[in-house]
Amino acid sequence: MPFPAFRLTSALSGRRWRRAWFLLIAAVFSLALVTRSLPPVRARSTLPTGEAQWIWKARDRKDHYPTAFYAIRDFELASPPARARLLITADEEYVVTLNGKRIGAGAYLSRNALGDEASAPLDVYEVGPLLRPGGNRLLVELRSGRGAGGLLSTLEDGATGERLVVTDERWRIFPRHELGLVRGWSPIDPRGDEGDGEAAFCWGYPPIARWGRPEAGKPEPLLAAGPPLPAVSAQPLSLDLGARETRRPPGWPVLYDWGREVEGRLALDLPPAKQPGAALLFVGNEPPDPLRAPPTAAVLVMAGRHDWMDALPRRFRYALVLGLVRPATAAVLPAPVRPALPRNPEEMKVFGIEGPPLRTPVEDEVWRKLEGFAGIARRKKL
Repeated sequence: MPFPAFRLTSALSGRRWRRAWFLLIAAVFSLALVTRSLPPVRARSTLPTGEAQWIWKARDRKDHYPTAFYAIRDFELASPPARARLLITADEEYVVTLNGKRIGAGAYLSRNALGDEASAPLDVYEVGPLLRPGGNRLLVELRSGRGAGGLLSTLEDGATGERLVVTDERWRIFPRHELGLVRGWSPIDPRGDEGDGEAAFCWGYPPIARWGRPEAGKPEPLLAAGPPLPAVSAQPLSLDLGARETRRPPGWPVLYDWGREVEGRLALDLPPAKQPGAALLFVGNEPPDPLRAPPTAAVLVMAGRHDWMDALPRRFRYALVLGLVRPATAAVLPAPVRPALPRNPEEMKVFGIEGPPLRTPVEDEVWRKLEGFAGIARRKKL
């Protein structure tokens, strides 16, 4: 009978279609799960930072205003390992503290000396003796002159390789300095209640964006606690570096002189402010001229903080700071200068054409504050 046979055939065809759709949906769902789990599995098995992600402060990507803030992670250890390694890098620069002790500082290097595939060299610190039973606090002061940036770090057991802490969404972000945050006696609720900062924003697992594959370097010495070398003299100068200024507008340049070439990290002590501070640093063996020479580095001071330390050691006799409201006392913390890597010329080109030098957001901010004083803005453009 054709009619019942047709109905039976239609029923079987409907079942096959439903089964096919079910299998297709299950396959898509399984593929999505595998794709989502693949980056952390690959990172955990192939990268020295394991499952660590690049993190930063959540902000509008169009916001290029200079920034400085803390990224903090509290963790518990029942029995601290005798040996532990901290692997870390940050774009643009970092100063890291473990349980209240400042242990290291550095800046991100975008490419190797040969200009090959981009890599993210990691600074390595031996920090086992600084860990303690119970609560521990890892704090990183982060700075970026263009606003955006990233932090990548992992703390691992030196004997077993077990990763004790990695950068992820459990880190908390604080835009203002408080002594209790650094010393560790100000508690942080990881649930993110009011007063406990905000959750870190995760860019993703390396390699991502312009950050290349992380590579661990040689162990770095911890920051020395030796006596600083204070500047021999400090004086506010006019921008032609001639006569002294009797009336100084906010942000007028202050020149520090050590009397001889020194080597180490510049440290400034200044009055804390309610708002973040931005200034320009010029160093050299001759008095720098900020109207003609590019700045050596940016000075980004967190709101409420009374001191600033350069992330990189340098050699110089003179240091000129342009942009701080009041002059600060200056000293040099002795540290060896790393050999400078030659910069890849291709990084400065667009479609193979080298363009004119551009001012950084920090330079624009500092010179904007000084507009209207003795024709500074007009002279800077010349």
